[in-house]
Amino acid sequence: MYDLIVEDATIVSGHARYVADVCIEDGRIAHIGSRAAGRAREHVHAAGHLLMPGVIDGHVHFRSPGHPHKEDWESGSRAAASGGVTTVLDMPNTSPPTLTRANWDHKRGLAAENSRVNFGIWVGASAGNLDAINELMDSGDACGIKVFMGASTGPLLVDDRTLVALFETTRGLLGVHAEDEALLVALRGQFEGDPSPDHNAVRPPAAAAAAVKRLIDLVEAHHRAVHICHVSTAVELELLTRTRGVLPISTEACPHHLVLSADMARNADTATFGNRIKVNPPVRSEDDRRALWAGVNQDLIDTIGSDHAPHLLSEKSQPYWSAPSGMPGVETTLPLLLTAVRNRQLSLERVVQLCCEEPARVFGLKRKGTIAVGQDADFLLLADENAPLQALRASDMHTRVGWSPFEGIAMVPRPQRVYVGGRLVAANGAIVGDDVRGALVRPGDAAASAPAS
Repeated sequence: MYDLIVEDATIVSGHARYVADVCIEDGRIAHIGSRAAGRAREHVHAAGHLLMPGVIDGHVHFRSPGHPHKEDWESGSRAAASGGVTTVLDMPNTSPPTLTRANWDHKRGLAAENSRVNFGIWVGASAGNLDAINELMDSGDACGIKVFMGASTGPLLVDDRTLVALFETTRGLLGVHAEDEALLVALRGQFEGDPSPDHNAVRPPAAAAAAVKRLIDLVEAHHRAVHICHVSTAVELELLTRTRGVLPISTEACPHHLVLSADMARNADTATFGNRIKVNPPVRSEDDRRALWAGVNQDLIDTIGSDHAPHLLSEKSQPYWSAPSGMPGVETTLPLLLTAVRNRQLSLERVVQLCCEEPARVFGLKRKGTIAVGQDADFLLLADENAPLQALRASDMHTRVGWSPFEGIAMVPRPQRVYVGGRLVAANGAIVGDDVRGALVRPGDAAASAPAS
């Protein structure tokens, strides 16, 4: 007997749609077809509804350990589940940072006890932990090595000597925050006398371009898999165009860089944006925003990651130089993208590629990202394609900080049903399976393959 049969759903892959029943047994997809033989403990009638794989968010900061007043694994995973994210990969700049086996094991314990969705854990790179990195990567435990070429939130930053050593002596996927630190330091000195500078000028596109140029040189020398996080500028995309299908470089874009721009912020109420949208790398110009959309539709972007990095509004309300960088986003990623589908900026099939299939490939998650027999039963049933848009309210948020830069924006409703391991965890934005716990995801391969050309 099956645990669940979802009947007559319209299944969406990265390249097609088709109608079938999906049968779930022991947390896996056991059968896909018409009128499955056998009974089930539960039936869901899904005629006319879209079924897609659960979203894999490769870039979250759940702030635990160290800053549970901002977020922890309970609140962050509820936020993820409510928005259709069934797997998250957590970044290492917590307190303490995830630099050692002991740090990694402690974070895994917190996640295993509290996370309502599946989880992976990045290990951070520093000058003194290369052996620890290799142990965590060789064991298959860490989902990747996070490298900060430019200083951001937290103490992690590598100099060029350490960067070269990472390419030469470590193994596995390198996920890189690509901003040139020397340029950032020089510009910081120029702007320090200005109490409210333009963040996009303090951390300009040139800093991102310089870092990406350096990465391309290193990948050409070492042919090492690199995932460039939060690509945000036209100049980065131009540099990366020639690497497609040639070098093992994959790319991530974030919803805030696709939806917001510095031009919008200058023409809006300061209380609405201001430091609320201060993030590293910054929200860019309208030209860069439009170029990023072009990159999404021209297959220059492989994945979408939220860069969910919550801070309290009281912290974001401090003067520019004191306000931290980062914003919440894990629960709004899919609704924003589905709204873009409604507005014909991209197709739902492309959303499945960016949020499900490609993250599974890049991070080596072989049982995630697709609806197929044998795959983990992480999937979503979407609301009616013509459902009215809903303005996002702070009261709808599950993140502990309780705010979003997208408040007031009308967007497609959250998924009708969200399943993790075949169990219903969220419905219409509400958590209905609070006893559900996700499992650790581990890369199936030591490193990601090169993106398809």
